[in-house]
Amino acid sequence: MATFKFGRDINIHWNGYDIKGPADTVFSIPDQLYEEFEGDLRGAEPSLEWLDTNEFLTLTNAVSVTTLEGSFPISVTSTTSGKIIGVTSSTASDGFVLTANGSGGVAWESLPADATGITNIIGTSPISAAVSGTTATISIDQALLSVATSLVAETLRTPVKNSSGSTISKGQVVYVTGADGTNALIGLSTASTEAGSSKTLGIAASTMTQNEFGYVIENGQLSNIDTSAATAGSSVWLGNTPGSYVFNSPPAEPSHSVYLGVVTKANPSTGEILVKVQNGYELDELHNVFVGGVSTALPLVYSSTSSGWVAQALSSVGIADNAIVAAKIAAAAVGSAAIASGSINSTHIGANAVVLGDIAAGAVDSAALASNAVVSEKIAAAAVGTAAIWSGAATSGQLLQANGSGGASFQTVTSGVSTLDITANVQTAAYTLALTDKDKMVEVTLGTALNITIPPNSSVAFGTGAQVHILRAGAGAVTIVAGTGVTVNSSDGLKLRAQWSSATAIKRATNTWVVLGDTIP
Repeated sequence: MATFKFGRDINIHWNGYDIKGPADTVFSIPDQLYEEFEGDLRGAEPSLEWLDTNEFLTLTNAVSVTTLEGSFPISVTSTTSGKIIGVTSSTASDGFVLTANGSGGVAWESLPADATGITNIIGTSPISAAVSGTTATISIDQALLSVATSLVAETLRTPVKNSSGSTISKGQVVYVTGADGTNALIGLSTASTEAGSSKTLGIAASTMTQNEFGYVIENGQLSNIDTSAATAGSSVWLGNTPGSYVFNSPPAEPSHSVYLGVVTKANPSTGEILVKVQNGYELDELHNVFVGGVSTALPLVYSSTSSGWVAQALSSVGIADNAIVAAKIAAAAVGSAAIASGSINSTHIGANAVVLGDIAAGAVDSAALASNAVVSEKIAAAAVGTAAIWSGAATSGQLLQANGSGGASFQTVTSGVSTLDITANVQTAAYTLALTDKDKMVEVTLGTALNITIPPNSSVAFGTGAQVHILRAGAGAVTIVAGTGVTVNSSDGLKLRAQWSSATAIKRATNTWVVLGDTIP
């Protein structure tokens, strides 16, 4: 027998032989398999060391004595070339066999009557055996053999060399980084890059230090790993962290989806994954899609010339810029339900493309228009009339009010708008106008004289154009006077002429007012 050992722990299955044990365990195979074994294993297992590859040579080299004698049943004869060792019998009949006598010796004896020397045969499923008289019957259960064949299908393990620069642990996902002329070189896979995901080979079957050889499972069962974060049946996907995998869902785009297999046993130490690597494809990796070297924002158009999908400008397929104008849209053809939120911006609308008759009432609301979607050069004169402005849920009397950020909405306005209704502010003593007096009537009912003061802008900041009405409702004289730094102009004077006389003070500049009404000096 040819004998050999390895310089590290080993666990391989070769041509029906299970070769498993710690470093320096001695194994043996028939001499005639030496060359085939050497050719298959040397590249992947450089620590292989042959101890003996020719048993006859070993025996010859071991016999180096000058005197050699034989005792029954061994005989020794001398020739000019050396000693001849043989097994002989001078008395045994033809057909006798050499059998042990149970006391440490041997004897020549005839075969038993059944000519087999075997009284019983035991078979292991799928092989069964039975002895009846002189007949031994051996059978193979074909049904069990078929099942066994399907259950013990060989796991596809590929010999590799770790060239990643650091230790690769059992259970980490690896990809092919290159080759050294004999061995495939591996590194840790990652879903975050195209290079680190597209060449994913499988999952490491054992821990490999830098430049150490080992195996990667491409297809088959990986056992004794931590799968406690999953449940049996969970899908396994390549993760973004180099060498990692995740369960149930791949990392979100733009990460690359690489399916690694399915969890067959969930356990923190004896977990199992059935490995079956399936790499996802980028759009431009499909055989009938041609998008290489094109600009952004181009649609895919099927080309009968190339028998595939090609990224092309719309103009190349007959759709010109500004192709959609008013004449292309039927009146009221587009309603709000047909426009996705923010889907239309100014680059999509040709100048004067949309006129009033083309927009159904309430068709386009603010949610359907992108910011700055419609600018003045896109709207024909008189294109949008009142019938095209939709008030939505606004109540009667609300006004369209700007919000200061470029938008507008219908709101109830309680200030800043003059109305025909005038509210009275009754005063019975000297009084300085307040901002709340804007558009109101300051009504003075005192029987003795008093002053109404217009304050400086630094104290009360009335807006330019603001107006306040003043009424003398009592017998006492009422005089309008200017506050510090304020100029009040009037053609007739600043004193109300008599009871029930009135005047209006109007602000014309920061601290300049004019009084109009029934006044005297």
